[in-house]
Amino acid sequence: MHAVRPRLVALPSTALFLWIIGLCLLPSGLNSSSVENTNSEGDPNSVPSEKPAPNPVLARLGRVPDWSKLDVYQRTIPEAEFVHLLNHVYARSPEDYEGYIELFPGRARILKQSNHPESGFYDLYFLTDRRKTKEIPRYWTPAWQLDRLKENENQPLKGIHIAIDPGHIGGEWANFEQRFYKIGEDTIPVREGNLTLQVAKILKHDLTALGATISLTRDSTEPVTKQRPKDLKREARAWLLENKGLAPDSLVERTANRMFYVSSEIRTRAEILNEEIQPDLVLCLHFDAAPWINPYKPAFRDKNHLHILINGCYSRGEFKEDDTRFEMLERLLQRTYYYEVALATELAEPMARETRLPPFSYDGQSGKSVNDNPYVWARNLLANRKFMCPVLFFEPYCMNNKEVHSRIQAGEYRGLKEFGGVYKKNIFQEYADSISTGLVKYFRKVR
Repeated sequence: MHAVRPRLVALPSTALFLWIIGLCLLPSGLNSSSVENTNSEGDPNSVPSEKPAPNPVLARLGRVPDWSKLDVYQRTIPEAEFVHLLNHVYARSPEDYEGYIELFPGRARILKQSNHPESGFYDLYFLTDRRKTKEIPRYWTPAWQLDRLKENENQPLKGIHIAIDPGHIGGEWANFEQRFYKIGEDTIPVREGNLTLQVAKILKHDLTALGATISLTRDSTEPVTKQRPKDLKREARAWLLENKGLAPDSLVERTANRMFYVSSEIRTRAEILNEEIQPDLVLCLHFDAAPWINPYKPAFRDKNHLHILINGCYSRGEFKEDDTRFEMLERLLQRTYYYEVALATELAEPMARETRLPPFSYDGQSGKSVNDNPYVWARNLLANRKFMCPVLFFEPYCMNNKEVHSRIQAGEYRGLKEFGGVYKKNIFQEYADSISTGLVKYFRKVR
């Protein structure tokens, strides 16, 4: 048997030429075999792939900020004012923004992604020549820029657009959002969302009569957001894995629930408010509550107090969140603080007088004092951060106080009724009147 010799196939001259050219065009240091194995693990000739950037650090349901939106604020604020507002109001302490906001002569250098410095920085330049001031972009009109009132004007709120945000949802959702309790067989359940809506409707009527244009962020006990907890389980799991490193099903469910009634609900209201309503001022109505001694056995608490919140007191963990840091800077640059603190201070006196409530005090961690008024505090909440205009956040009456419970049970009666030896208006009208009185007093003064 004859051995078969291998056949030599002659390449056409054109193909041979292209094959040689292809070898010459291979990147330096590579040959044909290494090209085929570029992605194989352990191959000394493989090209290492670039390490992907970590996911940004965001608040729940937050979005990656577009830092170019701060361009309109370039050279609109002096350095001294920026540093003062940052330290006095917005930062709990200078250590809380260390590494995220760096101060240099003439500019602030802001980290774009807190866990990935390679993403770069945003440079905000300060106003250095007061003769070249630029108008600050905002959709709301500051109180000091409103038209002057005529003498003896009976509508002191004319020309002011006020949005009222009745806190929480209420109705069938009250127990779900943990703003519900019932003590006693024949009593009306206490649902914060229902209570704030009652006050909002009274306040809308009264402020309209005083000349204001009024919008409500909700007018029923139904969620504004179209999302429901089941729609948010994927986001909840991803957020937990990113921030906690674990995501058991029970925790995913609780996180999705909270994302629904806090994050999604408030963010949806914020979108409507900022894009459609665009008011000059927002009044966020809430009722307070003292912590239960035993949440499984509700019992009345003796505590009952009042405080008014403005935006501020950001912790280090909040500065770390890229979207939160961005939104804080928007508020600082729009100078919402001056409007908020002046109005809150003016409203504190009539609210304390009407409600007869003592002030509530924070420990300087979750809330920060910004002046000598014991009723006024700065705190960072989703609503007073996302509503991009001046916001006052009211927290009167502890719902689980026995007298407050009795007043809630009494409903919207006319005239006065006795509680604890003192004759009082119904609690809803009292709440609304205290705000109306303060608003009239403030705007008569500034206009």
